[in-house]
Amino acid sequence: MATQYNPETYPDWGWSLAIQGLTIKEIGEAMGVSRATVNRWIAANPDFKEAIDRGRDASDAKVERSLYQRATGYTYKEKKVIVTMDKDGNQLPARIETTEKHVPPDTTAQIYWLKNRKRDKWKDKWDVEVSTDKEITFNIVGASERKEDDEGE
Repeated sequence: MATQYNPETYPDWGWSLAIQGLTIKEIGEAMGVSRATVNRWIAANPDFKEAIDRGRDASDAKVERSLYQRATGYTYKEKKVIVTMDKDGNQLPARIETTEKHVPPDTTAQIYWLKNRKRDKWKDKWDVEVSTDKEITFNIVGASERKEDDEGE
């Protein structure tokens, strides 16, 4: 297992692994070193850190774009190659058929996007503070003690 940093090849190698979405641990495994070694190289070599950051930024941007497209819906063209045969079994020239398809917006992607981009408006949990200068009494009645409406109440 090599732990010697190679400034000639490791920045490009690190970038090519990071752009695939690999974690620091996975980058280390691909390079044959530990996660701690990769982190040490990142801290000690600005060129390596910059390459890893560029790769991560590019892969993150691709995922962000895909999430945005799923949240808003999109249209794409699908091509089919249609091959037919004549009555003697000979292949006729192939025909290409293009169809436009639409993927509707995805509610789950919209919720995810809004919860992360607009946290103040779309969070699940709201902190509500209630204060009063009056005493509030709660009467908790067990289910067996409740009177039913058909009993005359």
